[in-house]
Amino acid sequence: MDAVRLLEQLIQFDSVNPFVCHETDPDDPATWKLAGNELRIAAYLEDRLREAGFTVRRQPVHAGPDGTVHHNLLAEKGRGPASILFYGHMDTVTARPWLSREQALTPVRSIRRIDGTDREIMTGLGANDMKAGLAAALEALAPLEPDRWRIKLAFGVDEEFYSTGGYVLSRSDFLDDVRAVVVPETGDGPNTRHGPGAITLGRLGRCECAIDVPGTGGHGAQAHDPAHVSAAAETVKIAARLERLRAEYRERFTFCAEPMPDPDATGEISGSTFVSRVEAGDGSLSIPSAGRILVSFQLTPGVTVTSRLKLLDDLVAAMYASGELARIKVSGEFRPVRVSLRQRPTPFNEAFCTPADHPFTRFVRGVVDETVGFRAFNMGWSNADENLFAMARPEVPILNLSPLGRDCHKADEWVELASVRQLVRLLHVAAVRFGEYLKVSR
Repeated sequence: MDAVRLLEQLIQFDSVNPFVCHETDPDDPATWKLAGNELRIAAYLEDRLREAGFTVRRQPVHAGPDGTVHHNLLAEKGRGPASILFYGHMDTVTARPWLSREQALTPVRSIRRIDGTDREIMTGLGANDMKAGLAAALEALAPLEPDRWRIKLAFGVDEEFYSTGGYVLSRSDFLDDVRAVVVPETGDGPNTRHGPGAITLGRLGRCECAIDVPGTGGHGAQAHDPAHVSAAAETVKIAARLERLRAEYRERFTFCAEPMPDPDATGEISGSTFVSRVEAGDGSLSIPSAGRILVSFQLTPGVTVTSRLKLLDDLVAAMYASGELARIKVSGEFRPVRVSLRQRPTPFNEAFCTPADHPFTRFVRGVVDETVGFRAFNMGWSNADENLFAMARPEVPILNLSPLGRDCHKADEWVELASVRQLVRLLHVAAVRFGEYLKVSR
């Protein structure tokens, strides 16, 4: 089961996440229906897993608007009381940034100059995020059959939208005997230039807040009346203040204080914030009576969702105190700007970081150093399904090992093929020697 050839096959499967959510009751996310597009790739991967000797079962996750059930694939082999989990997601982002869907789903090999040397790459939607990781895990684990521990391999749905697959898996008994998790997900963060030579210790979290802004309403023909206050104008004021916050926002976290072999590597990462949507009014001849702003935060460890709500509440309170915001009254009753979490069917992800001196980190670092040469620790800017695993199972160490690639979520996404082969060796050795970690972690 050659990972590079398998990657070519996987790229050709259209598993683009539709990003379609039918909100039956907007106030009750439990009623929402998500479209999905992983059925064909899941069937293909299920066959490959069975061929590799895995016992496989389907884990129902969500039903689409047409009633179709979309499911995770849960596979395992070996014998023993403890297991190591390798995880990956099957969906990709949209193909719209590409010149055409056909181009996006056509794997192309070429040569790219990287760090002064010519290297072979493969271009295609999902090449790096994260079909290379799926292919590498399958080749690495296919020949193994440990008799003192189990190998588990899970492929999830809907990572790119609401992480419904990761959420269901994180709360299932499939993880009860898992002692460590390895995710061959795409690498992002400050220290990814070494591909499999970098170990990602964790990922930032994320939350999205909604700011609902009132206006007085009124006939647009009397817009000159100073008693009429447009929610659109008030919304713009808040959005401008949030843009200043984006430039000022610095929530730093040190994920590694020790020197690393790469002298250019950093052990620090920062959170961020930005306005993702601004809307107000309906385009009619009425002064807008309601506006809404969506604000996204990337959270460092220790920065809670509750604290970001308070940050926005304090910002709004300061704007009221300065007179910058109008105090809107409807029938004599004050209608304040309100801050809340945006509704969604799964919880927002908090950040996590497996310590650099954790026994599992030391074990994996040894494997990386002996196999490809350890170069740096890393921490991911973006969040992923593993954030949910960390929230549900905080005692379980989670690490990312990634191929070298770039341009995820955009046209011409690529992965370097030598790094995919390196990743295969890493995952294979980590699985073969997992018993060594079990001995020291008792």
